[in-house]
Amino acid sequence: MSKEIHPRLLRMSGLVKYCSLSRAYIYLKIKEGSFPPGKKLSIGVTAFEKSEVDTWLNQQMGGE
Repeated sequence: MSKEIHPRLLRMSGLVKYCSLSRAYIYLKIKEGSFPPGKKLSIGVTAFEKSEVDTWLNQQMGGE
């Protein structure tokens, strides 16, 4: 039996695929303060907490 791994953190490339949004749109929403800004892990590496992204997506779809 194989267990599926669900990532807790998403890098930008994974975030774009997960949300089906463009990088430019995500950065615009971060700049506006309406999208979770992510956490700097190291120089040039930012990761986004999947649970925060899920909450944002739910809000955009009229939930929560």
